Amino acid sequence: MTPTITPAATGRRAPAVATLLVLTAALFAYSTLETMLSPALPMIQEAVGASTPAIAWVFTGLLLAGAVSTPIIGRLADVRDKRPVLLGVLAVVAAGTLVAALATSVAMLTVGQILQGVGLGLVPLSVGIIRDTQSAERIKSGNGLIVGTAASSTAVGLLIAGPLLSVLPYTWLYWIPFMVIVAALVTAWFVVPSCPPARQGRVDWVGAILLAAGLGMVLVGITRSSRIGWTSPLVLGLILGGLVVLAVFVAVELRAAEPLVDLRLLSQRAVLLTCAVSFVVGFGTFAVFVLVPMLVELPVETGYGLGGSAIATGLYLVPLGIVGTLVAPLTGALERLVGVRGVMLVGTSAMVAAVLVLLGANTQPWLILLSTALAGLTVGFGLTQAMNIVVATVPEERTASVSGLAFVVKSVGGTLGAQIGAALLAGATVPETELPAWDGFRAAFIVAAVISVLAVLLSAALPSRLTRIPVPSTMGA
Repeated sequence: MTPTITPAATGRRAPAVATLLVLTAALFAYSTLETMLSPALPMIQEAVGASTPAIAWVFTGLLLAGAVSTPIIGRLADVRDKRPVLLGVLAVVAAGTLVAALATSVAMLTVGQILQGVGLGLVPLSVGIIRDTQSAERIKSGNGLIVGTAASSTAVGLLIAGPLLSVLPYTWLYWIPFMVIVAALVTAWFVVPSCPPARQGRVDWVGAILLAAGLGMVLVGITRSSRIGWTSPLVLGLILGGLVVLAVFVAVELRAAEPLVDLRLLSQRAVLLTCAVSFVVGFGTFAVFVLVPMLVELPVETGYGLGGSAIATGLYLVPLGIVGTLVAPLTGALERLVGVRGVMLVGTSAMVAAVLVLLGANTQPWLILLSTALAGLTVGFGLTQAMNIVVATVPEERTASVSGLAFVVKSVGGTLGAQIGAALLAGATVPETELPAWDGFRAAFIVAAVISVLAVLLSAALPSRLTRIPVPSTMGA
């Protein structure tokens, strides 16, 4: 009799370490690319002859593409062999990076950026591949490595963008990641094993269209709010219209035999709370990812700005990358000491502390370093534990899609937080200038702290023990 080969058994014989290295290299290159582009925005705008609104829409397109494609990629990873899905995503991202590097017009750049947005799906896809190729004791540390890689790439991208731009054309910010992604694609072809699904299925394309339309309208409305106001008919129409479409999406998904995202799993407390925590953590972290760079680069004459460069901003964010990278693989060990709920409480409590210490940054700049280090604890422990909870509770055939949902709601939360923060800063400016006043920063920090406290409360409501959710009887085989 021929023995049955399970994914775990396959993983033990497969080059597990090489697979993990390919995933981290690809994710690092992609995340670093997106981070490095921010300091280069003026150069890119001039090179392609784009107006300020046009160049802003280029990067909004990337965000929208990522939010829309991630659930689809997650579902494909649930019902198809993950190896070809990974190769396809890497190929699309490489093509997008190449198009952006060669872009001579804003339209061509937009196409490249939208194709790159597909790379956000690398995170849930990596979660599924790690589950299939790593041993049981290494799954949690593998998830931690993925999160740590994303954390470190943020600081590294900001740190090296300035020196690169001082000696090379901005296009090298695309060419270097392009070469790494192509190398990862070629290596993945040879080392990543077949990762067949627990059961075959199909992609709910009707649900995908509804989700894309709903998310697109909501995110466009949010990103427009800082320019034309939250009460603008356009903003209100987009957000309310998007919410109506998303309500239709929910109704369709709850009736579908094979939904794009099985929303019935949200009836389980652990899954629902994990997604909720992801949203509020995304919202709360805007204080570090958006406001800290502004504080560092504002003129010294304001009394609280540091007059720093993009390189200085990277240095102030380095603690986030270092701490996040170091602690993320330790999440499993911490869970054995303090339990499932305890790990999430550590991560979300660190976010509250990270925001509160920034209230004193106007007189004590070193507090910015402390804040970003604390945020590293949130990213390392909080996001890794969110993935671990999904892997431990969701049926195997839904791991990637539910992981993708958690990252999508985090992205939406981050976008909402950034726009609310921008509105608060715009409402308090230094007299006779357009520079944000300290009162605006203080208000934004307080809002972020309140939201972060909500994340702590949600974490406290998590179950102390996790159990695998049975496959719903209506789920297609």
